[in-house]
Amino acid sequence: MFNEPLELDMDEPQNIAILGLGLMGASLSLGLKRRGYAGRIYGYARREETRTAALEGGIADQVFSDPSEAVREADIIVICVPIWTIATLAEQIVPALKPGAIVTDVGSTKSELLKTMEPLFENSDAHFVGSHPIAGSEKTGIEAGDPDLYQGRLTVVCPSDGAPMISSLWKSVGSEVVEMSPEQHDAMLASTSHLPHMVAAALVRSVADGDPAKKADFCGTGFKDTTRVASGSADMWVDIIDTNRAALEAELDRFHEELQGLIQILREGNGNDIRNWLEAAATDRNQVLKLNQFLKK
Repeated sequence: MFNEPLELDMDEPQNIAILGLGLMGASLSLGLKRRGYAGRIYGYARREETRTAALEGGIADQVFSDPSEAVREADIIVICVPIWTIATLAEQIVPALKPGAIVTDVGSTKSELLKTMEPLFENSDAHFVGSHPIAGSEKTGIEAGDPDLYQGRLTVVCPSDGAPMISSLWKSVGSEVVEMSPEQHDAMLASTSHLPHMVAAALVRSVADGDPAKKADFCGTGFKDTTRVASGSADMWVDIIDTNRAALEAELDRFHEELQGLIQILREGNGNDIRNWLEAAATDRNQVLKLNQFLKK
């Protein structure tokens, strides 16, 4: 039997361990501290320079080179590393977890990860709760930490034992939380997040093909804004693609159909057809942004 999940209380805070002190992990710790969280925050990082920066920057109260040591006194553990590394770290820390501890993650896909995590926690008195804060940046590393990264953003939490405490954690750094099954999450994010990233990367590859140096000065703000996310961490994105292939393939097929329709207009249509296509796209974009309550700032 699992112990009862702990409730996250800012007045009687639990200890939190953050495994991985890059953008997501550093931002979580800084966000908690800025909002008055009084519990101890333990950090884990592989690189000595990251551990030093975390201590000097007040990002963590203690920092460890061994993930098992980082979690021994923690009630909440947040794993902030690429998806397949999440499972590797979880396997290392499970024997060291306190009874009733709650482990969560920040991974952008959930179904494959949860299938991997389930047997790791099967005989443990700890819980794993999948979560995904829909926030980020093309910047990476501990120096990119932003205490307001999660403020006014949406976080998905998968229903399971311990989900209320993890929801409280993300709410405490300014997120709004919605519960969603792993399958629903992955299908939705394939369309709204993973497809845009792949399209941005493909656009960069297409534009740069041939002679990037000759084209560079002719790339204006449209290129810069449209391709911003293509500068994101390849280590993170290769795991996202690898763990959400079917849903992403379906979205790429849909996008391919849209491109084929545009090619057909260019071959056979007139100026009015092009205008209608562009106006429909502008209307759709404006409607999406108008309805989105998390992109106002």
